[in-house]
Amino acid sequence: MTNSRLIALACALLCACSCARPTSGELFLAAPRNSYDFAVEVVDSLALFDFSFYTRVDGDEPAGDPLRLDISWVAPSDTVYRETVYMHAGDERGQLQRYRSYVRFPLTGEWTLKVSVSPEVKGFRGLGLVWKEKNGTR
Repeated sequence: MTNSRLIALACALLCACSCARPTSGELFLAAPRNSYDFAVEVVDSLALFDFSFYTRVDGDEPAGDPLRLDISWVAPSDTVYRETVYMHAGDERGQLQRYRSYVRFPLTGEWTLKVSVSPEVKGFRGLGLVWKEKNGTR
């Protein structure tokens, strides 16, 4: 095999490896907004995911009361699942808090996670979502 063919083969293999579906993601949405909307693409209804929220509050003092997160999961079929959870707002170093572990989606497609945050905290920078597909099953 010539050098040019070997290089072309190596490039093709690298391109094929980079086309794998994403197994994790992270997105931060800056404040203020009425709803923090995160799109999560689900391609395998048997896959399990972990989700965490993160935020940061600028200022001299950390926020006292926890933030109320009113959450709506909108399925590709437009079915909506709702819940409320609470999260500490943290401080200027930020706060990462686990939201759900071992989540399995009943449908493939784009799911939208809509989060309303209250109360408004002085210095609140926004809300982020981290998700990661688990390796293996529970």
